[in-house]
Amino acid sequence: MATITIDDDGYSEHVAYELSSQTGLLFGARELLVRAKQAKAVRLAILTTRLEHPIRIGNIDESCANFSILKNTNRR
Repeated sequence: MATITIDDDGYSEHVAYELSSQTGLLFGARELLVRAKQAKAVRLAILTTRLEHPIRIGNIDESCANFSILKNTNRR
Protein backbone atom coordinates (compact mmCIF):
# COMPACT_ATOMS: atom_id res chain seq x y z
CA MET A 1 0.00 0.00 0.00
CA ALA A 2 0.98 3.59 -0.59
CA THR A 3 -0.55 7.05 -0.41
CA ILE A 4 -0.70 9.22 -3.51
CA THR A 5 -0.80 12.97 -2.80
CA ILE A 6 -1.70 15.58 -5.38
CA ASP A 7 0.35 18.59 -4.29
CA ASP A 8 -1.76 21.00 -6.40
CA ASP A 9 -4.66 20.75 -3.94
CA GLY A 10 -3.33 18.57 -1.10
CA TYR A 11 -5.72 15.69 -1.86
CA SER A 12 -4.44 12.21 -0.95
CA GLU A 13 -5.75 8.67 -1.15
CA HIS A 14 -4.42 5.14 -0.62
CA VAL A 15 -3.48 3.08 -3.68
CA ALA A 16 -1.91 -0.28 -4.38
CA TYR A 17 1.27 -0.28 -6.45
CA GLU A 18 3.98 -2.37 -8.10
CA LEU A 19 7.44 -0.83 -8.36
CA SER A 20 10.59 -1.79 -10.24
CA SER A 21 13.69 0.43 -10.25
CA GLN A 22 12.22 3.76 -11.42
CA THR A 23 8.81 2.84 -12.89
CA GLY A 24 5.72 0.99 -11.75
CA LEU A 25 1.96 0.57 -11.79
CA LEU A 26 -0.67 2.22 -9.60
CA PHE A 27 -4.02 0.61 -8.83
CA GLY A 28 -6.78 2.94 -7.66
CA ALA A 29 -9.97 4.72 -8.64
CA ARG A 30 -9.88 5.92 -12.25
CA GLU A 31 -10.99 9.41 -11.14
CA LEU A 32 -7.99 9.66 -8.82
CA LEU A 33 -5.56 8.47 -11.49
CA VAL A 34 -6.91 10.95 -14.06
CA ARG A 35 -6.77 13.77 -11.51
CA ALA A 36 -3.17 12.84 -10.61
CA LYS A 37 -2.14 12.68 -14.26
CA GLN A 38 -3.45 16.23 -14.81
CA ALA A 39 -1.69 17.63 -11.71
CA LYS A 40 1.60 19.52 -11.77
CA ALA A 41 3.10 17.70 -8.76
CA VAL A 42 2.23 14.26 -7.39
CA ARG A 43 3.97 12.25 -4.64
CA LEU A 44 3.82 8.55 -3.84
CA ALA A 45 4.50 7.71 -0.17
CA ILE A 46 5.22 4.03 0.39
CA LEU A 47 3.65 3.21 3.74
CA THR A 48 5.79 0.26 4.82
CA THR A 49 9.14 1.99 4.35
CA ARG A 50 8.14 5.62 4.96
CA LEU A 51 9.70 6.61 1.63
CA GLU A 52 8.29 9.34 -0.58
CA HIS A 53 8.80 9.72 -4.34
CA PRO A 54 7.80 12.56 -6.67
CA ILE A 55 6.15 10.80 -9.63
CA ARG A 56 4.63 11.42 -13.05
CA ILE A 57 1.54 9.46 -14.11
CA GLY A 58 1.63 7.93 -17.60
CA ASN A 59 -1.05 5.93 -19.36
CA ILE A 60 -4.29 5.11 -17.56
CA ASP A 61 -6.35 1.97 -18.25
CA GLU A 62 -9.52 1.67 -16.13
CA SER A 63 -8.21 1.49 -12.53
CA CYS A 64 -4.51 1.05 -13.37
CA ALA A 65 -1.86 3.61 -14.41
CA ASN A 66 1.84 3.42 -15.06
CA PHE A 67 4.15 5.94 -13.39
CA SER A 68 7.77 7.09 -13.31
CA ILE A 69 9.79 8.32 -10.35
CA LEU A 70 11.11 11.82 -11.11
CA LYS A 71 14.07 12.04 -8.70
CA ASN A 72 15.77 10.38 -5.76
CA THR A 73 13.90 8.97 -2.78
CA ASN A 74 13.26 11.19 0.27
CA ARG A 75 12.55 9.99 3.79
CA ARG A 76 9.39 11.41 5.40
